[in-house]
Amino acid sequence: MGSCSSTSHSTFSENLYVGKFSFTNEINSSNFNIKIKAFPKNVIIQIGKPLFGNLLKIEFNSSGVFSFDPKIDDEYLVLLKKFDAKEYMYFFDACFKNLDKNKRSIILKNFDFELKCDHQNSDSLSVNLIYGKDMFIKGVLRRG
Repeated sequence: MGSCSSTSHSTFSENLYVGKFSFTNEINSSNFNIKIKAFPKNVIIQIGKPLFGNLLKIEFNSSGVFSFDPKIDDEYLVLLKKFDAKEYMYFFDACFKNLDKNKRSIILKNFDFELKCDHQNSDSLSVNLIYGKDMFIKGVLRRG
């Protein structure tokens, strides 16, 4: 199992962002830390507690392969699979690397699921995830 401290520093071209997010649904609310490494062909997201326990590592690549360490509940898996890995790769590529300077935000939307990235400045961006009318995840990421 990987952790933030055991993930080796890469010499490859990557964009590293760290931040704090808040999770709210009709029953709970909590805050958690997140680290995102966006490489040219894959993305690694590490989510700290309390949302998924100690640490959740999500990795996906442009070939459409998702992996989760440790495995997660079907409830969250269904939510994360609202888009395929290629759509997520497009979103992260546009959000972290290639956002058109005239267009300050990127939105990925599928029925009741919306993922939005807004550039605040060259080193920070806000990310919002909305699922239906009951679940919201929002936060700010800063270049690490």
